[in-house]
Amino acid sequence: MNNSRILRTTNVVLLLMGYQRHWFEKKEHRFRLSIPSVLYIFFLGVVYAACFSQHFDTSSSTLKVLKDTSPFLFGLIRMHLVLGAKAFLYAVYSSVKAVSAVNRLLEALPIRNSEFKKDEALAYVLLSSTFVILCSFAIYIAYEMKFEPPPLQDAMLGMALFFPHLILAGSVRLYIVLSWLSRGQLKDLKKNVEEELSVNLTMDTANTASTSVTVFTKSLENLKTKLETLGANFFIFAQSLKHSVMFLFAMHANCLLGGIYSLTYYWNTWYVLFEDRKRRIFYAANASIYACIASDYICLMVVLFTMENERRNFIEAIDFLLAQRKLLSKKLRPIAKDLRGVLKTKVCFKFDKPVQSNICYVCLMVSAQVIIITLIVTVRYLNDEILLLKEEISSTDDD
Repeated sequence: MNNSRILRTTNVVLLLMGYQRHWFEKKEHRFRLSIPSVLYIFFLGVVYAACFSQHFDTSSSTLKVLKDTSPFLFGLIRMHLVLGAKAFLYAVYSSVKAVSAVNRLLEALPIRNSEFKKDEALAYVLLSSTFVILCSFAIYIAYEMKFEPPPLQDAMLGMALFFPHLILAGSVRLYIVLSWLSRGQLKDLKKNVEEELSVNLTMDTANTASTSVTVFTKSLENLKTKLETLGANFFIFAQSLKHSVMFLFAMHANCLLGGIYSLTYYWNTWYVLFEDRKRRIFYAANASIYACIASDYICLMVVLFTMENERRNFIEAIDFLLAQRKLLSKKLRPIAKDLRGVLKTKVCFKFDKPVQSNICYVCLMVSAQVIIITLIVTVRYLNDEILLLKEEISSTDDD
């Protein structure tokens, strides 16, 4: 797996998204501030401001129809607009703030220029999966629209909602890729520790020279230091992106609420307002919300699960070697136990703290989102049905 190639590809993607303000220097293996990317985000900010202002244009027929048809959905869009403005500003701030933590983590990730392998391919899949899904839906919708662009004002209304989401999504992409690379480093450290201890097992302990034991001890101490550095730097990196990912999940929740709410009312009432082609467009646009958000969650869970699995395998390998009491040198046993202790106690490897990267936390958060959204949509729908029934009863009494 070529770490530099993966980091450069990720860097280019995040620059185009507008999330990063830094360029990855391959020789120095770190990120440095890039003037062109600063100018690019300034350009995106101007475009975003122009799109944002369209939501307050009283002459917009789309907003008038939406407000008359569903005040609740109109309110959700306004809420998403406010969240988006805050997310845009915070994404710019957090990406600059997090670069020092990212560079610290890169110090624990060695420069590899190996050939293309499965792990590298998976890294690109994790990086691009959501964008591929989004582009697929966009192409289908464009096909249904006969590749005719929508009115400029409507396009700007949509971009004002989409821009911040796209930029802030870069934080999740960066977290996923660097977590995947950290998992690869953890796997390599496990392999090196197993090799060192296994070689010691095959040697005659009684006839092993003290110099050989000293060499093994120094080598294991060096691996322990690398493991501790990786753990500490990864934790700092995860903390630096915690609030960005939390912000993105809040925007996901609002999107899900709007998507489920509009789908529920479409099935019961709004479908009469659409012709067949527009119905297919509506279904595709609505499905893209769930597909893209599900892709983010799945990629995040895959990375967290594989990293946790690698940690457990590392601990099991050390436990197996420690069980060979008569074969493993007494001088090496304390270091092996220290390695196991690092894996069991370090926050970033154990995932036992309420950090954004916690597997249980993500599962609970997604479940809570679904339950709360379901309750809100159900209450809103029942309330509207009750009001409609009251109106029908009132009209019947008048007759």
